[in-house]
Amino acid sequence: MIVPLLMLCICGFTLTTGVTVVVGRRGTSTVLQCEDHRENRITAISWKFHHMNSYLCLFSYAVIYNEGPKIFTNCSTRISLSNTSLTIQDTQISDGGNHTCEISNPMGTVIRTINLQILAQPFVSLDVGSSGFPECKAIGGFPAAEISWIPHSDTIHTTKIKKSNDTWTVISTFHQWNGVTVTCFVSHPTFSNPWNSSIQTEKEVGLSRKFINVLRVALAILLFLSPIIIFWIQRHVRKYSKKSSNISAAQLEDGFAEDRQEIDPCTQDLTCTQEENIQEYIK
Repeated sequence: MIVPLLMLCICGFTLTTGVTVVVGRRGTSTVLQCEDHRENRITAISWKFHHMNSYLCLFSYAVIYNEGPKIFTNCSTRISLSNTSLTIQDTQISDGGNHTCEISNPMGTVIRTINLQILAQPFVSLDVGSSGFPECKAIGGFPAAEISWIPHSDTIHTTKIKKSNDTWTVISTFHQWNGVTVTCFVSHPTFSNPWNSSIQTEKEVGLSRKFINVLRVALAILLFLSPIIIFWIQRHVRKYSKKSSNISAAQLEDGFAEDRQEIDPCTQDLTCTQEENIQEYIK
């Protein structure tokens, strides 16, 4: 037993620890620790990143005799080293994976593997979709959310879509109208409890939405045509007003003519009466 220990002291050792799991959140800072109690005696430290998308990079620090510490990295500028810990700013889903830390000192080397898991919380909603059926969505999550319904139905259709930023969008549609209330459940590692919401599956709900949509379209058409309708009404009002003015002028002329005809007989009778009185006086 003493001989192997002496050999380790003379030749140095390599100690490999188990895998440590670290969970981070997308968009936040994540710290990976590779602690060693003999930090003041560290001669070199290196991090080997095995990213989720198979991208590899290296971050190393070494103390070279007569030259001082040297740092080498071909990783993202979001990654920085502080003592033996590595900090990742604005953590992305692609940063996840198995990352290996190696610390060397005069006694030997300690190797630690950290499994970094990045989570992204999805945005969840429940509404009546364009098809007229209840639609439950979990947008922008990682890993992909799990959606279930109560009551269960064979007409449920679920689709998973992977986005360019490695997040997932899950859409589940309840293709059934049976006049009952259905509840959508969304499970995700970022939720302490499954998210849930309920909606009533009645045809009247779909019909009322369709009626509202038709009403909106009709209102939009009416607003578009209102200037034309107003112009048409104003034009006909002006035309009718002009015609009424002409008729009134003609009626006024006829009235004057009738008044003159009524006055003339009276004048004639007066003249006749005067002539008769003169003749009687002569006699």
